[in-house]
Parts: sequence; C-alpha cells; structure tokens
Amino acid sequence: MRIIFIMTFCLSILPAQDHLDVLIQDVLHGSRDSAAVYLPTMEQRYPNNPSLMYLKGLLENNGEEAMVIFSKLYNTHPSSEYGDDAVMKVAEYYYAAGMYVKAANWLKKMPIYYSRSEHIERAVKLFLNSLIVSGHKDTAVFYSRVFKRQFPALDVDGKINDLLRDFEKSDKEKKNAKEFAPKFSTPEVTPVEIMDETPIVTIDANNASGTYSLQTGAYSVMENAESQKINLIIAGFSARINKLYKSNRTLYAVRIGHYDKREDAQKVGAQIKAKLGINTIVITNN
Repeated sequence: MRIIFIMTFCLSILPAQDHLDVLIQDVLHGSRDSAAVYLPTMEQRYPNNPSLMYLKGLLENNGEEAMVIFSKLYNTHPSSEYGDDAVMKVAEYYYAAGMYVKAANWLKKMPIYYSRSEHIERAVKLFLNSLIVSGHKDTAVFYSRVFKRQFPALDVDGKINDLLRDFEKSDKEKKNAKEFAPKFSTPEVTPVEIMDETPIVTIDANNASGTYSLQTGAYSVMENAESQKINLIIAGFSARINKLYKSNRTLYAVRIGHYDKREDAQKVGAQIKAKLGINTIVITNN
C-alpha cells in the first residue's frame, strides 16, 4: 500500500500524458496496481484521451470488451501514439479466435497507415499467415512482393517461404495419412481455414466439466497447435487441443482449463498475457 501511495505522489507531479505513459509501461511490464487505482480518476479528467483508452484496454480482462475499446481507439484517434498498438491488439484478438479473415483485414492497416511502427515485422508475418491459412495463398504471395519493395530491410521472402513450406508440409502429411488410413476409418477432412465468421461446432473429446475455457488460437496446422500447447504446458497452464469442425473444414484450437465462472477464466487469461504475452479469449464449452 505504501508503494502505491509513493507511486501515486510521483505520478501526480507529472504532466497528464507523461503520467499515462508511465502507467501504460507499468502495465506492459506486468504491474497493474497503480494503473487500476488511477484509472477512475483519469477517466473523469480525460474521458476521450487516446492514451487513457489504450490503458483501459490493457487493464480489461475480458477479451471481447478489450477489443471493443481498442477498436474505438483506432476509429476515433487513428493518428494517436497508440493507434498502431490498438490495431495490433484487435488483429491479435481475431487471430487468437481463429477468425483469420478479420485478422487479415486489421493487419492490412499496418503497412498502409503505420509503416514505421515497431510492430510492422510481426504484422507482416501475421498478415501473410492469415491469408495462407484462410485459403488465399496467391494473395499472400502477391502482397509479399509488395512488402518486399515497401520494406527492403525485412526478410519478406524468407517469411513467405517459411509460411508456405509449413502449410504445404502439413497439407501433404494429412493427404498421406488419408491415403494410408485403414479402409474402415472415417475419411479425414482437408484442413482448410474457415472463410466466414458463422458459429462452429466444437468436438470436445475430453468431455470435462466447466462452462468456460480459454482459447489462445485456432490453427489449420496441427503442428502449430502442438507447439503452442507445449509452450503453455511448460509455463504451467493445463493446455489441450480441441478439434473444431465446420462445413467439412477442420481447425485445431488450443484451449486452457475448464472453469465454472467466466471471471475465473479471465484471471487465468491475464496471467497468460503477463507471463507469455499471448492473447486469449473466453469461450463457452458445448
């Protein structure tokens, strides 16, 4: 409590923008106490301040509500200091949810409006991957050529080649598995990414109790899902992979835990974000 008081005193003598920047950096480095204490007062003083909106979004544990805040920040203050950060937050939310078409639409804003952003390399990679896994490989190749000219310092060729190789390798492995499968087995569905945002049916082999779970991503490549699952388990989180099925298309969703209360899932999501920097969404188990 004494630490918060000292921090509060120090922040009170800073200009408003510097004050907010300090609080934002605290949250990004895992310290939320001072920001949580100051947020209500700052909202009264600067209700439409873009930095305050970004801080509020960082403090929000509900992924959907945070996405709404970051979307509003971009729509109302696209030229602000945190405009590019807001775009990345929204894009990463959709990417983690497996909504790759929507993720690509947001990620496309980065090279157009924020070409000098510190996030540009990650944005380019996620954008190209979102196009590939959603079935738009030709479009991904086209944009890779555009980015190669726009960002000569980035290894765009290396990125697109790696992404295509990983995708095609997984596709080939699944075709081989189908070819050598026993005659009585159910034919395996070719893993093509969902192209719309309509509800999907969840096939949960675990059948564990608990209304809610966390989802960190939904991949058409099983190997990618396994990689993230292993990283989460090493970090101490009970991760699993659920197969998602829609219109003869298959995804592999990485999920954590079974929780009776949404709030409990959100708390674990905040821990994952602080520890691994991975965004999560709360989903309802079927």
